[in-house]
Amino acid sequence: MGERHPAARRTSILPADAVPDTMPEPLFDLERDVLDYLIAYLRRNTFQPSIREIGRQFAIPSTRKVSEILKSLEAKGWIERTRSRSRGVRVLGFAREPAGSAGPPDPGRFEDAVPGDEAWMDQALGQAVAAVAADEVPVGAVLVHDGRLIASACNLTRTLADPTAHAEMVVLRNAAAQAGQQWLLDATLYVTLEPCTMCAGAIVLARIARLVYGASDPKSGMCGSLGCIVQDARLNHRVRLTRGVREAEAGELLRSFFRARR
Repeated sequence: MGERHPAARRTSILPADAVPDTMPEPLFDLERDVLDYLIAYLRRNTFQPSIREIGRQFAIPSTRKVSEILKSLEAKGWIERTRSRSRGVRVLGFAREPAGSAGPPDPGRFEDAVPGDEAWMDQALGQAVAAVAADEVPVGAVLVHDGRLIASACNLTRTLADPTAHAEMVVLRNAAAQAGQQWLLDATLYVTLEPCTMCAGAIVLARIARLVYGASDPKSGMCGSLGCIVQDARLNHRVRLTRGVREAEAGELLRSFFRARR
């Protein structure tokens, strides 16, 4: 996986008793992301990721910036970088912060919308409108591959008496059935509301390449609001993210639905 440094096989994670007596300093968000990535990577491999690989993982174009992050992690007591030619990295303990000191949730790394996003989101909004007619919470989703619509659906939790029948889940199931496999590689999922924990996990498992959503969900959204499962460096797949496409329309559909039922 990734690039190997010559003779870098001495890299390892030290046992928990190797954590120094003094507690490491708190981390900034990007530092925390890089540290989590190092922990996950070194648990799977006997060699460290290269500077360039870390840069690609976090869209950092400058190798100097990556080096600065690693130097900061070392200065704060989270990692120890060897001085040998292997340039190995040892993570002190499992690099876990004390209870109650965790930083803010990972906000995700978002990209700008691209041409065509609004048109596909309009189709997802059409599915959300159809959900209202079925007395379902108005959330709609469509899956697109190579500019072609693969599947579309709205929430069906009440219709099917199925708590897992969120629009995203229904679309993923239908698309996987059509494809005859569980992976939906290079596909883009458009959904009117930020996916929850369940749907975010399913998106990762399906190997969706890109997720585009309309309204954020501060109460249960796990793609930027409460966390970002789809870009968690500890998982074996990460998803490109775009948010806010037709956000006003998606949000108003939800507000109108719940206002009418108060």
